Parts: sequence; C-alpha cells; structure tokens
Amino acid sequence: MKREREELETLIVEQIKEIKASRKKKNEVNKHLKELGVALGVFDDIVSGKQPISSLSLSLLCLITEAIYVVIKNDAVSPDHWFTDNEVDTAKRNISQIFKEEKLELPLIFERVIKSDDTNYMTELPITMLVKMVNSQMIIYDYDTQRSAKYIQSQNGVVPTPDVNPESVKDIAEEMTNGTYLQDVIALNIYSNEVEPLSYNEKKMTLTVNEGAVISILDGYHRLQGSIRTTLINPDTQQKLWVTIRSYDTPTAQRYFGQINTINPVKVERRKELLSNRKSDQVVRDLQLKSDLKGKIASASTISTLAGQLTTFDIMSYAIDQVFNPQTKMEATEVSEYLIKFYNYLVGSYVDEFLENPNSHRESNINHPLMFIGYTVIAKYLINNDIHTKEIKKYIDKIDFRNEELNELLKEGHLSTRMNANTTRKKVLNYFETLVSSFGEE
Repeated sequence: MKREREELETLIVEQIKEIKASRKKKNEVNKHLKELGVALGVFDDIVSGKQPISSLSLSLLCLITEAIYVVIKNDAVSPDHWFTDNEVDTAKRNISQIFKEEKLELPLIFERVIKSDDTNYMTELPITMLVKMVNSQMIIYDYDTQRSAKYIQSQNGVVPTPDVNPESVKDIAEEMTNGTYLQDVIALNIYSNEVEPLSYNEKKMTLTVNEGAVISILDGYHRLQGSIRTTLINPDTQQKLWVTIRSYDTPTAQRYFGQINTINPVKVERRKELLSNRKSDQVVRDLQLKSDLKGKIASASTISTLAGQLTTFDIMSYAIDQVFNPQTKMEATEVSEYLIKFYNYLVGSYVDEFLENPNSHRESNINHPLMFIGYTVIAKYLINNDIHTKEIKKYIDKIDFRNEELNELLKEGHLSTRMNANTTRKKVLNYFETLVSSFGEE
C-alpha cells in the first residue's frame, strides 16, 4: 500500500456511515462489487458490523475502496491514493478467482486423521483448504465460545464483532508469505444438536463432517485471518496448519477455551514437518530464520516477487545437499553456521539487489532463484580454499551475468516446471563448478 492501512480503514468506516443512510447508494456499491466478482452479502455484512474492516484481506479492502469511491465520488477514498497499480490488478484477479470457485458443501471428508476419542481428533490441512472452507461459509465465529467480542452500533442495532488485532493478522500473513512461519495449530469445534456431527473410519483414517453439522473456530482466529491474506498474495502457498478437531457442546467448548487461554500448556499436537527428511532441509530452515535471507526463501514452488522473495526452499535444499552433502545433524549445524555467515556477507554486499529493490534487478540475473545454486557452489569454494567470507564480493564480481550459456540456463529456469527440474538445476550446478575451478588459475 502507498499509505498506512489503518488510515484507510478509518476513512472507509466514515464513508459507510454515509452510505448506509441511503439505500440507493448501498445498492450501487453492491452492484459495483458484484461486477468485480465479489459475492452478494459481503458488503452488507461489513455495513452491519458482522465483518470488521480490519479483518478484510488486502484485495477485498481494495475493491471495497474502489466501489465506495465510484458511488460517493470522494477523492480522498480514491484507490489511486492508497494502492499501487499492481495491488489493484492483483485484487481484481484474486477476488474473481475466489468468489467464482466451486464452494464446498457438507458432507466433507478429512484424510489422515488421528483419533484420540469420539470428541478429539487431529489432522494437518493446507491453509488453502481452510480458506476455501471460510469462503464457502463453512467456518463460523461462535461468540458463545469465544472471548473479546466487540459491540458496535449498526442500523440493525447493537451487534457483536470479533475483536481482531490487525497487526497480528498482518504479521502472521507476512511470516506465512515469507516462508518463515513456524507451523502452528488451530482448533475447530464441529457439533450439532440434531444430527451426528462426525463419522470416523478407523481403517481409512478418514473423518467425515456430516450434513447438518456446524463448524466453528474454537482457537486460532487470527491465524485463520492471516491464512486468508496469505492465499490472496500467493494462491499457490504450501503453508499448512495442524488442526485439532473437537466435538463439544457449548459448555464444554467454553471450558476448553478457558483452559487453553489460562494455563497455556505446550501443545502436544506439535509434530515434526513430515516432508523434511534431508539434513539440508535443516540448513535451509536455519537460513530462513537466522540469516539475512529471512523472508526471502519461498516455501512454494515459485517465488513471490510481490513479497520480494529470491529463491525457494527446494532449490536451496537441493544446492546444499549436492554441494555440502551433510549427513549428520552435527554436519548440518556446521554447514548452517557457515552459510548463515556467507549469505549475510553476500546480501550485505548487494543490499539493493537482494533486500531493498530486488524487483528492479530481476533482469540482471543476480537474484534469479537458480543463482543461489551458484552462490552455494562459491561458498564451498571459499571454505575449501580457506578464503574469508568478507572477500565474497571479489568472487561474485567474477560472474558474467550476461554470459550466453548462463543466460540460456536461467532463461530455461524461468519456467516453474523447468526451475524445479533436477536436470536444469544440475546444469546450473555444473556451470558454476566449472566457473570456480577457473578461479584458482587467475
């Protein structure tokens, strides 16, 4: 955004006061939002206070702003003052995709579910699935089992609204987008007074949410809102959350919520990441959390230029595995310590290219995702030859980023399918191994 979000939210609230006093204006806003692909009823929930402005995704806030501006013609609320052209284009593309996609319906089946007893289950879900459930209006906010409801005056009287901390949601979304969010847990409560809410298949380890059941967020509302923002920035995110599923009546749900928010026990649901088997994965996680590459290594198969990302987890893990090949936890720790120092020197030597304005240097190839294979090869060369990492710029400057062969390799790697192919990565690895072998001849 060009300006602080909180300023826009305050302005929008003021404009809504004017709009809700006029049925004609309200209908015009709804009409414009419908043309943009926003589902009917969304703006009505905002006007009534059921959906707080602070909980809206950036894309939805952008389109709400545009619709209000079109109707009331107040220059102060013009999207041009608040959003970049890229943010507006992204909003229109993402909103259309979200509201046009097929909605989920009950019964809904979860796979790989661990059962503790008839009221307690555990599974892992992609946040994209959770967001799809939200967009399908499957997950509700049950005020009877939640704390911190705020009450506001609307045209329909006093109504409760979730007490959302926008900064918390923003921080969670940023961490998820950057790939630095440590996998956490949320709790859903699935219940019904009329039907059997859940059916569990012991053999297949599947849990079916039966038609007529109600799904509410019992704990982790901010994480859920952060997930919504994350998927709008990166629809292909691979971020997952552990989901504990309860089937409690209201008094039991209230007692459970009070328990987890009083004694704050260490969550027994926390598990190791299922797919992180290589020791090189440990090194990449350390780089994500402890180096100046924090927020720059994407968890998805491709980077998000919007988030200023540079390379992917899988590319880095491949490079470290091929070049350093750590076999034990101790070796991985040693590699981590060295590469943290190496990449801190690298990023510190080219701040504009890697941190401040990476998108302005995409054409130069210096921050191409596959270049981090080459940088890892150079890191190994320095350590093998007892060269201090402070000398790094001298060796990076030896790279001819316009070399025809290198250009062809990186051009091939611009396609996500090729960038993630080991054949392409191997070619880049071989290119830099040949390059560093010539360093000693100079």
